Amino acid sequence: MNVPLTIEILKDLKSKGYNILKSDNSVDDVVQHFVPTKENDLWAFMGEFNKDSATVVIEQILDVPEEVLEGKFLRVF
Repeated sequence: MNVPLTIEILKDLKSKGYNILKSDNSVDDVVQHFVPTKENDLWAFMGEFNKDSATVVIEQILDVPEEVLEGKFLRVF
């Protein structure tokens, strides 16, 4: 199931200790899907992931306007 991504959901994920939204999509994909993840060493993770991936740090997107999140979904298993 896919849930539309919102600022409120991002804040909730952050409060639960999630710090990364992993994605198999590229940054150029119009529709993007993410899986919330907890990474202990955020900087090591960021140094190793594919730069073309749409994967993001939750803290970095908390202040974006809500309309920027359109077309972005959380995967719920």
